[in-house]
Amino acid sequence: MFRGFTMISMRRRVLSGLMATALVTACAAPGPAQSQPQTLGTFSDWTAWKGNDGFGAICFISAAPQDTSPKQTADGKAINRDPPAFLVIHREKGPAINADGTAAKDAAGNQVFRKVRNEVQTVVGYPLRPTSDSFFHSATVDGKRYSMRSMADEAGTNENESEAAWIASTEDEPGFVEALKAGSKLVVTGTSNRSGIELSDSYSLAGFTAAMAAIDKACP
Repeated sequence: MFRGFTMISMRRRVLSGLMATALVTACAAPGPAQSQPQTLGTFSDWTAWKGNDGFGAICFISAAPQDTSPKQTADGKAINRDPPAFLVIHREKGPAINADGTAAKDAAGNQVFRKVRNEVQTVVGYPLRPTSDSFFHSATVDGKRYSMRSMADEAGTNENESEAAWIASTEDEPGFVEALKAGSKLVVTGTSNRSGIELSDSYSLAGFTAAMAAIDKACP
């Protein structure tokens, strides 16, 4: 199932609140409906967190890349970007999504919610080229490639929206997380919408399994 606009829109909360607080150590509160996440522990290169996103408990793990490339443009100028990060998220309650990417509703027209597990998300620190049915960014685990989808900013929404990407097919998420547990290296590749340059972020997977075990326990 490929993610439509609705699913991506409903998942911006981590970028605007929880992740900004946890990963960038911002002083501002994430928002009135969110609680500042607390660390569940750091496991080698990955840290586990628990907080609240307004719908209920949310647990996630995060890591920063060990290396990024390229660091300069072809004319020798430094590439301007914010710090990248990679996350896997469990939600106690998240909006259910139909096969066409629209929000699921019951017979009375009310939004349907469900428990969410293994939601994969990355923020790259630069505006990504919007994806399409024929163009994707990627996450590669020890040589196996998974497509990632991004979208352009929508007027009036999170200013960092276009810097985020998700595994393109929800059906791939469980297998992708299992690959991360068994793997040693994750490489995220995205194309800048500003310059057209393809950038890669390399992550160590040391501690990934232990960090996942921590959020599996905290958000069963």
